[in-house]
Amino acid sequence: MTKEALICVRKGFRVKPNDRVLVIADGDHKAEAEALTAAANSEGGQVVLMDVSPHVVKGLLHAEIPEPPAHISASMKNSDVIIIKTNIDYAHRFAHTNAVRESVDNQVRIASVEEGLGSWGLTAEDIDDVESRTDRLISEFKGADRIHVTTESGTDIRLSIKDRPPLKVTPVRQSGVMMGPMPLWGEVAYAAIEGSAEGKIVVDGVMNVVAPYGVKNPIRISVKSGRAYEISGGEEATKLDEILRNADEGSNMVAEFSLGTGHLEKLGTLSEKGKLGTIHIALGDNHHAYPGGKNVSKLHLDATIRNPTIEVDDRKIIEKGNWLFGQ
Repeated sequence: MTKEALICVRKGFRVKPNDRVLVIADGDHKAEAEALTAAANSEGGQVVLMDVSPHVVKGLLHAEIPEPPAHISASMKNSDVIIIKTNIDYAHRFAHTNAVRESVDNQVRIASVEEGLGSWGLTAEDIDDVESRTDRLISEFKGADRIHVTTESGTDIRLSIKDRPPLKVTPVRQSGVMMGPMPLWGEVAYAAIEGSAEGKIVVDGVMNVVAPYGVKNPIRISVKSGRAYEISGGEEATKLDEILRNADEGSNMVAEFSLGTGHLEKLGTLSEKGKLGTIHIALGDNHHAYPGGKNVSKLHLDATIRNPTIEVDDRKIIEKGNWLFGQ
């Protein structure tokens, strides 16, 4: 754990002497948080460890984005580095808060640390591999407009990302770049053009709040003019339908199109969203976290699709999860 915490701090967060480092943690991740705190301290950072367990508990009771109270937000905005080690579902939704947006605008380097610190077998070279692979994917999508995703499980969805810049989410955290998970995670995300999505999404992986460890039955989401209008499947589909029926107007908008680039991620966890060979499509907010996004909502629900075939402007670049241009 100490070894991998040091890789995270040195290679990922790039903590320097006198950096103001805030470690935000819950009680279930105390040991990992203390290892990350010690690593940041050994690099000369001015480190504070904050236990936000009560806020995490409240956040997990609801599907909405868990906006923190003002005193937590103030601490975040006055930091140089923020390391988050909490429940992963909470952390993924926390990334879409105003507090994170304001911290990023203040040039903070921020990320959540994934589950399993000390068990990954992580090396600095793994981080370099994710970084370079993600850059190659961004190059393939340069100037992209029309996206068509199909799968053997039934996904057949078209959407546009025209003129939307990519959000690069990799283990190497940059000042002023939106929060993401690390150090295994790799992702290229785009704010979908609002209203552009048409077709059917079949969720066969994980989904925040609804199925964080993987769906028991695929969730089928019919989409028209950018909005989910019919949801079918098992009990998880019923749960998603109930959440959207009781949410705000922007909650059912197809808001994000994202591709995983991490080679060490595991299926059946929320970190699957950053795994090579998967994509995820989100419903809800894309205004807070994604360049160019205009849809505002209190929800942001990611859903993974495994082994997709993807055409970009009628050019096939991924087939059944395999990149045709090389990984």
